[in-house]
Amino acid sequence: MTTTTGYLRRTRRSLHRRDPLVRHADRIEARCFSLLLAVLVALVPVAVWLSATMWTSQLAISEQQHAERTTVTATLDETAASDATGWGETVQFASAPATWEWNKSQRHAVIKVDGMLPAGSDVQVWVDKDTGEYADPPLSTFAAKFTAVLAGVALWT
Repeated sequence: MTTTTGYLRRTRRSLHRRDPLVRHADRIEARCFSLLLAVLVALVPVAVWLSATMWTSQLAISEQQHAERTTVTATLDETAASDATGWGETVQFASAPATWEWNKSQRHAVIKVDGMLPAGSDVQVWVDKDTGEYADPPLSTFAAKFTAVLAGVALWT
Protein backbone atom coordinates (compact mmCIF):
# COMPACT_ATOMS: atom_id res chain seq x y z
CA MET A 1 0.00 0.00 0.00
CA THR A 2 2.48 2.60 -1.13
CA THR A 3 0.03 4.50 -3.29
CA THR A 4 -1.62 7.73 -2.25
CA THR A 5 -4.97 5.97 -1.91
CA GLY A 6 -3.45 3.39 0.40
CA TYR A 7 -1.80 6.10 2.50
CA LEU A 8 -5.07 8.02 2.84
CA ARG A 9 -6.95 4.84 3.74
CA ARG A 10 -4.34 3.96 6.39
CA THR A 11 -4.47 7.52 7.74
CA ARG A 12 -8.25 7.43 8.01
CA ARG A 13 -8.16 4.08 9.79
CA SER A 14 -5.44 5.31 12.15
CA LEU A 15 -7.73 8.00 13.48
CA HIS A 16 -10.11 5.39 14.91
CA ARG A 17 -9.15 4.69 18.51
CA ARG A 18 -10.87 1.30 18.72
CA ASP A 19 -8.33 -0.57 16.65
CA PRO A 20 -5.85 -2.13 19.12
CA LEU A 21 -3.30 -2.78 16.37
CA VAL A 22 -2.80 0.91 15.62
CA ARG A 23 0.22 2.31 17.43
CA HIS A 24 0.19 5.63 19.23
CA ALA A 25 2.75 6.98 16.75
CA ASP A 26 0.42 6.08 13.87
CA ARG A 27 -2.39 8.07 15.46
CA ILE A 28 -0.12 11.09 15.92
CA GLU A 29 1.03 10.81 12.31
CA ALA A 30 -2.57 10.64 11.10
CA ARG A 31 -3.55 13.71 13.12
CA CYS A 32 -0.52 15.65 11.87
CA PHE A 33 -1.38 14.70 8.30
CA SER A 34 -4.98 15.85 8.78
CA LEU A 35 -3.79 19.11 10.32
CA LEU A 36 -1.36 19.73 7.46
CA LEU A 37 -4.09 19.06 4.92
CA ALA A 38 -6.43 21.49 6.71
CA VAL A 39 -3.73 24.20 6.78
CA LEU A 40 -3.06 23.76 3.06
CA VAL A 41 -6.74 24.05 2.23
CA ALA A 42 -7.08 27.11 4.48
CA LEU A 43 -4.11 28.80 2.79
CA VAL A 44 -5.71 28.71 -0.67
CA PRO A 45 -7.95 31.78 -0.12
CA VAL A 46 -5.10 33.58 1.67
CA ALA A 47 -2.78 32.93 -1.28
CA VAL A 48 -5.42 34.16 -3.73
CA TRP A 49 -5.97 37.31 -1.64
CA LEU A 50 -2.21 37.98 -1.45
CA SER A 51 -1.81 37.45 -5.18
CA ALA A 52 -4.71 39.80 -5.97
CA THR A 53 -3.33 42.47 -3.63
CA MET A 54 0.16 42.16 -5.12
CA TRP A 55 -1.33 42.27 -8.64
CA THR A 56 -3.04 45.57 -7.91
CA SER A 57 -0.10 47.21 -6.14
CA GLN A 58 2.51 46.06 -8.67
CA LEU A 59 0.43 47.28 -11.62
CA ALA A 60 0.00 50.64 -9.85
CA ILE A 61 3.77 50.89 -9.39
CA SER A 62 4.30 49.99 -13.05
CA GLU A 63 1.84 52.65 -14.22
CA GLN A 64 3.39 55.26 -11.93
CA GLN A 65 6.90 54.51 -13.19
CA HIS A 66 5.76 54.63 -16.82
CA ALA A 67 4.13 58.01 -16.15
CA GLU A 68 7.25 59.43 -14.45
CA ARG A 69 9.85 58.25 -16.98
CA THR A 70 10.55 58.67 -20.67
CA THR A 71 13.21 57.54 -23.12
CA VAL A 72 15.82 59.71 -24.80
CA THR A 73 18.68 58.98 -27.17
CA ALA A 74 22.07 59.15 -25.48
CA THR A 75 25.51 59.01 -27.05
CA LEU A 76 28.25 56.97 -25.42
CA ASP A 77 31.31 59.07 -24.50
CA GLU A 78 33.62 56.05 -24.13
CA THR A 79 33.63 52.41 -25.14
CA ALA A 80 31.48 50.32 -22.83
CA ALA A 81 33.40 48.52 -20.09
CA SER A 82 32.34 45.10 -18.84
CA ASP A 83 32.31 43.75 -15.31
CA ALA A 84 33.34 40.31 -16.59
CA THR A 85 36.75 39.38 -15.21
CA GLY A 86 37.11 35.69 -15.97
CA TRP A 87 38.52 34.08 -19.06
CA GLY A 88 35.87 33.21 -21.62
CA GLU A 89 32.98 35.04 -19.94
CA THR A 90 30.30 36.34 -22.25
CA VAL A 91 29.52 40.02 -21.87
CA GLN A 92 25.81 40.70 -21.72
CA PHE A 93 25.72 44.01 -19.86
CA ALA A 94 28.33 46.70 -19.62
CA SER A 95 28.46 50.30 -18.42
CA ALA A 96 29.68 53.46 -20.07
CA PRO A 97 29.48 57.21 -19.57
CA ALA A 98 26.90 58.81 -21.84
CA THR A 99 25.55 62.25 -22.73
CA TRP A 100 22.05 63.31 -23.78
CA GLU A 101 20.09 66.50 -24.37
CA TRP A 102 17.39 67.53 -21.90
CA ASN A 103 15.65 70.93 -22.10
CA LYS A 104 18.55 72.50 -24.03
CA SER A 105 21.15 71.28 -21.55
CA GLN A 106 23.59 68.39 -21.52
CA ARG A 107 23.12 65.55 -19.04
CA HIS A 108 25.84 63.03 -18.15
CA ALA A 109 25.67 59.68 -16.37
CA VAL A 110 27.18 56.20 -16.37
CA ILE A 111 24.54 54.01 -17.97
CA LYS A 112 24.01 50.28 -18.45
CA VAL A 113 24.19 49.08 -22.05
CA ASP A 114 23.77 45.73 -23.80
CA GLY A 115 27.11 44.31 -24.84
CA MET A 116 30.35 46.06 -25.70
CA LEU A 117 29.37 49.16 -27.67
CA PRO A 118 32.00 51.54 -29.06
CA ALA A 119 32.21 55.24 -28.20
CA GLY A 120 29.79 57.36 -30.22
CA SER A 121 27.05 54.72 -30.29
CA ASP A 122 23.49 55.94 -29.81
CA VAL A 123 21.40 54.11 -27.20
CA GLN A 124 17.94 54.62 -25.73
CA VAL A 125 17.98 55.40 -21.99
CA TRP A 126 15.21 55.98 -19.48
CA VAL A 127 15.20 59.37 -17.74
CA ASP A 128 12.99 61.12 -15.20
CA LYS A 129 10.41 63.28 -17.01
CA ASP A 130 10.84 66.20 -14.60
CA THR A 131 14.60 66.40 -14.10
CA GLY A 132 16.06 64.49 -17.05
CA GLU A 133 18.25 62.43 -14.71
CA TYR A 134 19.11 58.84 -15.63
CA ALA A 135 16.62 56.29 -14.23
CA ASP A 136 16.20 52.53 -14.32
CA PRO A 137 13.65 51.19 -16.80
CA PRO A 138 10.12 51.11 -15.40
CA LEU A 139 8.58 47.88 -14.15
CA SER A 140 6.90 46.13 -17.07
CA THR A 141 3.29 45.02 -16.75
CA PHE A 142 4.36 41.42 -17.38
CA ALA A 143 6.91 41.58 -14.55
CA ALA A 144 4.27 43.08 -12.23
CA LYS A 145 1.76 40.32 -12.99
CA PHE A 146 4.40 37.58 -12.81
CA THR A 147 5.57 38.83 -9.39
CA ALA A 148 1.99 38.77 -8.10
CA VAL A 149 1.37 35.22 -9.27
CA LEU A 150 4.67 33.99 -7.85
CA ALA A 151 3.89 35.59 -4.47
CA GLY A 152 0.62 33.66 -4.25
CA VAL A 153 2.21 30.38 -5.34
CA ALA A 154 5.13 30.85 -2.94
CA LEU A 155 2.75 31.41 -0.02
CA TRP A 156 0.72 28.32 -0.83
CA THR A 157 3.72 26.05 -1.29
